Amino acid sequence: MFALRRLWTFTRFTLTEYIRSGRIIVELVAVILFWGLFLREWTIGSEQFFSLTGIFTLLMALYTTAALLSLGERPQGYVMLTRPLGRTGYLLGLYFVALIVVLTMFAVVSALTITFNRPFDFLWNEFFMSVVPLLLNVALLSSLIVLLSALVLPNVMRLFLLAVLAIALYSQAWHLSPVYRFIEPLQSLFSWPLYPAMAGFKLATSRDWTGGGYYIPLAQLALTVLLISLALISFKRRDVILRNQ
Repeated sequence: MFALRRLWTFTRFTLTEYIRSGRIIVELVAVILFWGLFLREWTIGSEQFFSLTGIFTLLMALYTTAALLSLGERPQGYVMLTRPLGRTGYLLGLYFVALIVVLTMFAVVSALTITFNRPFDFLWNEFFMSVVPLLLNVALLSSLIVLLSALVLPNVMRLFLLAVLAIALYSQAWHLSPVYRFIEPLQSLFSWPLYPAMAGFKLATSRDWTGGGYYIPLAQLALTVLLISLALISFKRRDVILRNQ
């Protein structure tokens, strides 16, 4: 109970500082521009809405999580790491703040769209059926960014994981040149962690939960927990050197 209270206090403090410092203006401006350019006047359906906002929220999750982790590398963080909050609470606090900011921005986009230019096939029950996999993808991507941050992993491991991710993404986006057929086994091995995220994106746009669709959010959640757990284990074992910012 005390650990949860300390975690909540640190999360609230970090979120307040993020807002007070004005850094959240970047997300707010991005939300207004995105809504004004893509959702304000165009006639759209729910599938188009979730396709656009799904990509937008993932990009925002990438930026916000990276920005908060960069702030977490400040020398002032040593004070938090040596307090009862500990490394686990410190990293989870930064992660939760990133999620809160991104989810809030998604709520703003949704509220603006529903109020001023509601999709022609909008239904509340289908809206929430799409929100669940979309937000789980945000949590999944943010956990990956946490794992790949300089605060958590040394450079060699980060480069290795980035190479693995590049191979997986390449195999999902383009056909492999015959010259590089020898890495096909690696593609098959490395691409499986992408399936929950890709299936979640498809589920958010199609809203078709039949045929095993209910297992997709469970796979997204399981992969998210795995990634954040690996990040916490690595962070606990690493000698942390916080940058002077």
